[in-house]
Amino acid sequence: MDALNERAIRGPGTHESVWLPWLAEQRVHSASMGELCPGQARLVVVAPHPDDEILACGGLLAMRAAHGLPSLVVAVTNGEASHGTMDPQACERLGQRRAQESGAGLKALGLAPACVVRLGIPDGKAADMIFAIAMKLLPLLKLDDVIVTTWRLDGHPDHEATAEAARQAAAKVGCRLLEAPVWMWHWATPDDLSIPWSRLVSIDLPRRVLVAKQQALSHHRSQLEPRGDGLDAVLVPSILARVARSREYFFN
Repeated sequence: MDALNERAIRGPGTHESVWLPWLAEQRVHSASMGELCPGQARLVVVAPHPDDEILACGGLLAMRAAHGLPSLVVAVTNGEASHGTMDPQACERLGQRRAQESGAGLKALGLAPACVVRLGIPDGKAADMIFAIAMKLLPLLKLDDVIVTTWRLDGHPDHEATAEAARQAAAKVGCRLLEAPVWMWHWATPDDLSIPWSRLVSIDLPRRVLVAKQQALSHHRSQLEPRGDGLDAVLVPSILARVARSREYFFN
């Protein structure tokens, strides 16, 4: 997590009017679903917080569910710290609410409750528990799994720690690892040479899949509504605009 301050998540973020024309000009490989996760291999999505599974690869999850292909979502935290309160009871209630929202969102993508495992790592503490997260992941994984997690330099400490834990677990088991930029689109710009653009691959989302992805995110009301005490919603308009993209992107 070197130079995390340089990847600070502030303000409205880089607008889609900047990203979309630039992405259209790039020769980003458009992969099929089978290229990303072949045959009957299982997709394992390791999400730092509830809703990250949708932001990272909600379309891919929906496409696989529509084809009857197996997926597992591993929720690292319950996202109980998103509203900034220090009240333990309020945090517990929010964590329970966010877990329920996640379940409803995944149902909208076509996933059953049995497809979710919640690790219960404290929200905001993943950076201190990378080894513990990796150890919790190991018994859940199989050799032919394909793991999708957030990018290792995404800018959010929990995202980066989750990526490192997933990397360690994938290396031990021998799984393929794909990393989805989530917050990177917020703080970065197309001319950022620190980003490995050459490793970027994409998958096209049919209209029905895109609609399912947006419906899934709509269940996360705690993140879409103002948080109170002068705090705006977590999911600002620039994030919602990115959810409307007809492609999802991964670092291969």
